[in-house]
Amino acid sequence: MWDRLKKDIKSFYPAILLFELYNIIVRLLFHAYCPFLIVTGFPCAGCGMTRAVFYILTGRFARGMELNPAAPLWILFIIWFFAERYLRGRTPRALKPVLAVVAAVTFGIYLYRMICFFPGNPPMVFYRNNLISRILRL
Repeated sequence: MWDRLKKDIKSFYPAILLFELYNIIVRLLFHAYCPFLIVTGFPCAGCGMTRAVFYILTGRFARGMELNPAAPLWILFIIWFFAERYLRGRTPRALKPVLAVVAAVTFGIYLYRMICFFPGNPPMVFYRNNLISRILRL
């Protein structure tokens, strides 16, 4: 298990470094993380996901569901994937179809939230300091 994990980390090391560099730069410049939000000002389907997962995993399920109702699906997907990849030692054959279903459900929830709740409570708010607005002001 540990050997597979070390191998995966080593093979994704450049991507991990780029991801962290992006994180530092955009948080300093925009005080936000989501590239869709930064560019357009609109929340994306994943907005609020990290906080939602955190709240759900710390026992505050209702708060997590308010932030992003798709979070439990992603938690289950990640648990399943890690169990298959690192405990059983194989990449699941159904990885892409299951991921596609979870992503499609997430997008469906996002559309519903955009139609019924935008703009509203965070994370379903408009980010006024977006790049398009900055460019148009010039």
